Amino acid sequence: MAELKKHLYVQKRDGSIQSVHYDEIIARIKQLCYGLEKIDPAATAIHVIKKCLYTGITTSQLDDAAAEMAITMATIHPDYEKLAARIAISNLHKQTKDKFSDVIDDIYKNNDYWNIGLSDDIYEIIMKNKDRLNEAINYENDYILDYFGFKYLTQHFLVKSENQTIERPQHLFMKVAVGIHGDDIDSAIDTYKMLSHKLCMFSPVVMQLQPAARKLKVSVISHYSVSMIADSIDGIYDTFNRLSTFILPYSSAAVHVHKIRAAGTYIKGSNGKSSGLPLMLKQYDAMVHLAETLERPKSIRGLAIYCELWHADIMKVIDQIRKTTIADIKLKNSQLALWIPDEFMRRVQNDQMWSFMSPDHCPGLIEVHGEEFDRLYKEYELKGKSFVMRQIEAKKLWSQIIQSQIETGLPLLLFKDACNAKSNESHLGTIQCAGRNGDTVQFTASDEVATCTTASIPVDMFLTSENIFDFSKLKETAKKITYDLNKIIDNNNVIFTKEEQLQFGFKQNQLAIGIGIQGLADLFIKMKYPFDNKEARDLNIQIHETIYYGALEASCELATKYGSYKTYPNSPTSKGLLQFDLWKKKPSNLWDWSSLKKKIDQHGLRNSLVTVASNTEVESSIFGNVNSIEPLDTNVKRRYISMGESKAKEIQVVNPYLLKDLHDHNLWDEKLVSQLVNNMGSIQEIKGLPEDLKQLYRTKWEIDQKSLVLMAADRAPFIDQSQAFSLNMVKANEEIISEMHLSTWKMGLKTGVCQLRIKQTEEDLRD
Repeated sequence: MAELKKHLYVQKRDGSIQSVHYDEIIARIKQLCYGLEKIDPAATAIHVIKKCLYTGITTSQLDDAAAEMAITMATIHPDYEKLAARIAISNLHKQTKDKFSDVIDDIYKNNDYWNIGLSDDIYEIIMKNKDRLNEAINYENDYILDYFGFKYLTQHFLVKSENQTIERPQHLFMKVAVGIHGDDIDSAIDTYKMLSHKLCMFSPVVMQLQPAARKLKVSVISHYSVSMIADSIDGIYDTFNRLSTFILPYSSAAVHVHKIRAAGTYIKGSNGKSSGLPLMLKQYDAMVHLAETLERPKSIRGLAIYCELWHADIMKVIDQIRKTTIADIKLKNSQLALWIPDEFMRRVQNDQMWSFMSPDHCPGLIEVHGEEFDRLYKEYELKGKSFVMRQIEAKKLWSQIIQSQIETGLPLLLFKDACNAKSNESHLGTIQCAGRNGDTVQFTASDEVATCTTASIPVDMFLTSENIFDFSKLKETAKKITYDLNKIIDNNNVIFTKEEQLQFGFKQNQLAIGIGIQGLADLFIKMKYPFDNKEARDLNIQIHETIYYGALEASCELATKYGSYKTYPNSPTSKGLLQFDLWKKKPSNLWDWSSLKKKIDQHGLRNSLVTVASNTEVESSIFGNVNSIEPLDTNVKRRYISMGESKAKEIQVVNPYLLKDLHDHNLWDEKLVSQLVNNMGSIQEIKGLPEDLKQLYRTKWEIDQKSLVLMAADRAPFIDQSQAFSLNMVKANEEIISEMHLSTWKMGLKTGVCQLRIKQTEEDLRD
């Protein structure tokens, strides 16, 4: 060891060279092991020295290597993951400036290519109030983040200069909070504390763009829903241009296209025939490919294309997403979503024929829903061939849809009549599409783009020290988020001139927001509730009821101060009908709904819509939670770390909750890792494990999907938009899938399925 020491040196952060002092490495590891009783600091330090140390390594690189070494040992005990996070976060703290205002000064003055910077007004506000803001920051809260959440935040959100991260998570949270509230420093600090304590995470577009929105002249909007402007060349390309401005790294977009006439129909202006939807959609798909950036997360990538099932081109459009489609027409960057009327579902049930039509021959179908649609559709059928282009058995079209889902997981299925009957925007006209993941459901028109900005609440953070769920705290958090999202809307309104807003279709008549959750599965595990048992189902309802109540209460308070949104009159809410009334359900006695309804009747609401169950892939990655309302996906994941090499190394990471429970039951041994991997992340076939653990740690593939449908229906009366609801089936056939879709329709869900995940082989299950 002494001979080795003569030849080893490290480069310190200030650039100086120093001989290796092993006792300093051991002391550093020991310092970060506080409260981690299952780790031997000396043994871990020696492991790091043997595996990671080489001549000329920088102290920062040594910390990175030590963190990566610790994370590879996380299958031994979850304490090693905590140590990995502490080393990585401590390393960043050593590389970055302490004072928030100093970091902001660097960000503002840094012209690095990858730095989007800060708006002038936000910089000035921070500098003016730097003492208060500096004092309010608690850097210890960085250590609340887990290792992979911290690394995700570092990679995608924290500012870098010359490939070096110069910002800490707490700096980002405070920067975003000031970006939202401007010179209202009290509110900014409250929002910072909410982010800092993992009580809320705004959608990625807010975290990325809010502090620089005015500088970049871009609206901070999570989702855009766009109506086809007109069935004409100008209308097609005006919509095309409008959409191209909305394909942003952290915003999602959707468009409905059933206004376009079908292929082969007559075009009076050119005396020719229409090429219909397929070629137009291929052009839109190519535009998305050109406009999209690598940073765009998978959950919002591409463009959602909505089309009604009576459109004569619909079978060709479904074929465009199939794996066997030729490249010339295949939609590679778009997600097809079907806007399904109840009449079609009834005809599937009754084994009847379905008629295909063109919107230019059969006007009005897209503007009506429910009984009015049924009547008009049947009238056109009775008129014969000049209106009906062809017919097919409804079950054959249904079969084609399901076969496509088996191949690709798509299309999305949304029920047109449920979306309209249970919307607080139903008085504006027929709603014709939803969001990228079937979550936001808003009214659109050719001159009005629907916009919505969202946030999610990590519900696992609302447990008291006695492991009791704190509903009061959840309600107050939902209220605070409602105020914050409305402030973001106000900020957006001053970015563009009135003329520019009209050009983009930003009328801001409804001021819709979307508050959802993440970490529902994490919460149930912490409370020892199997995902689908009665206690979990009851809590699922109470959580969504509480968020809906808090959001409405805050929206009513804002309406008292600033007035209701423009189209509030004649809305269902203005007539005393809240979302649960539209579902014909009664809320619990958890909150005083009667008093709130009286306040709303007196003052109105600031927002037409307030709750949603969105995909929270990015937000959940930051906070280390399971996505949104979904069950646990697996108990062992593949992760990739660099280990100081150019090629990433794959490691297996075991569910830390499971790992801790196994240790607490004295059941853990290293053989279990290979058993978990061999069983595709499932513990159900592992011998010697108690039944209660097997029930608690079932994955999404092992939970009865009918239970998930029931839970979606349970919370739906408190979600006034919709749910990004996915189904997960192992080796399912067409009959089983059809039965599941029919059950979501019969239960009245707005979104039948966002994505159908099917694993047909053991290799699929390993992915």
